Amino acid sequence: MIPAMQSLKLEEHDRATSIFNDIVVRFEPSQTAEYGYKPITLIALMEKEVSEKDEFLRFFFSFISQNLSAEGGERGIDVEHVLSRLASFDSWTTEEKNALGESLAAFAKYLVDNFFLPLKALGANTPQPTPAPHSPSILSDAAIGTPERVSNLRRDCLVRDRHRCVITRKFDAAEAEKRFERDDDNAKDDDGNTLGSEDETFATLEVAHIIPHFMPFTNEEGERKLESSHIMASSDPWLTISQAESKQIAHRILSMFNPAAVNLINGPNIDRPMNALTLTPDLHRAFGKF
Repeated sequence: MIPAMQSLKLEEHDRATSIFNDIVVRFEPSQTAEYGYKPITLIALMEKEVSEKDEFLRFFFSFISQNLSAEGGERGIDVEHVLSRLASFDSWTTEEKNALGESLAAFAKYLVDNFFLPLKALGANTPQPTPAPHSPSILSDAAIGTPERVSNLRRDCLVRDRHRCVITRKFDAAEAEKRFERDDDNAKDDDGNTLGSEDETFATLEVAHIIPHFMPFTNEEGERKLESSHIMASSDPWLTISQAESKQIAHRILSMFNPAAVNLINGPNIDRPMNALTLTPDLHRAFGKF
């Protein structure tokens, strides 16, 4: 289980930040991009971007300490003891420093495997059913991610975004065709401007989830569900996790960036317009690879 967020004492925060920065300065210049990214730089940038610094530092030092000692879990960790141990890392033996460097790379991979990679892999996978007819949205009546829900989502996003891509401002081709058939040369966009001007271009628009369906750990009725089957196996206890735990980790990391984010997109909320954008297909794919 992933423990709830906990604040560090002021002196612990200052010391943890100082040691973290020292570790980054020491190991960043010699890092290698073995997996296509720079692990120390990734960790350093994440620390700068998260809003919950204490949670990130506790998470970081817990992982490093347990990884170095080959012990599992995070319960009952003594932050002061961990910081005291790592404060003297610069005087460690070469073998010990190498082990610390490997632990840093393992932490970066842990973040990538459980958060960044799933987010990227699923970012362009929103299905594109025909937009639902205009009627009140009752999202709770349909299971999460079903064609009915996504159809409602696509309809609502097109209306909200005025049937235009939020980036290119191209008008939706299907909607334009309907309006030309209905109004001929008098067809207008949602703002009352005439459609089909010389510089006007149309495109088939798609709805793109900002946070994909991987993130919530819910069943089809939107209820919290924990699964027991293991999807990862490793000699490292930190890396032997179940699917449910993997989703909890993703939630925990997401909460470091914005503590309210999980509640905003949990359950049925993940298929609401606040978690989606209207994009052209090429930008949808690019967004998924970002």
